[in-house]
Amino acid sequence: MKPSHPAIALFSLATLATALLAAEGDAWTKSLKSKAERGTLEALAENVRGDIGKWRDSALLQAAPAFVPKPGKFALDDWADQLLEAKVTPTDSGDTWLVFRTRQFDDNDRAWVEKIERNGNRFTVVMHQAIWKGYYGKSFTYYRVIAVNLGKLPAGAYEATWTVQPLTFTTFEDPKNFQTSTSKDEQPAKAKKGEKLKHDLAFTVTNP
Repeated sequence: MKPSHPAIALFSLATLATALLAAEGDAWTKSLKSKAERGTLEALAENVRGDIGKWRDSALLQAAPAFVPKPGKFALDDWADQLLEAKVTPTDSGDTWLVFRTRQFDDNDRAWVEKIERNGNRFTVVMHQAIWKGYYGKSFTYYRVIAVNLGKLPAGAYEATWTVQPLTFTTFEDPKNFQTSTSKDEQPAKAKKGEKLKHDLAFTVTNP
């Protein structure tokens, strides 16, 4: 049996090395290191109050091209609605975002992205959802709209999973300014009856 040609062997090694480098480049994790970093993994977020006539009984996940700022108090939510209606998909010419809208909250409830992971063409987002269990003088409800930036992706098929981690809390970091304060001493909790905690999405990035 004749030995393999050196050039073929070198080519195979170079191809393998390139594939390994590509795989490493397509796998990363971003996670919060401290409570002070809450919100830093989110490209954009806004709270949509129920008293303006908008309401969400269940959460919703969608993929979208990067947000283009427009006038309006709830520009992100309105923009996401428009993209759904027009069935707009992300393209490889710009960044791809994931937009998540929570179920309806009471005003003391909090939600933030804790971790984003990429493994090839699969993305996983973990969102912590802290529900207030202390004394409550109810004033309004809202749902939160959170967008994360996945970066510029090549054209192709992708999958995303947005996981909700339910928590409860009875203390704010700053009780005197609780309306803008973060939650404190959260504890693991069960989901609200009938609530979906894992949201899967298949989406395509196109080459226009």
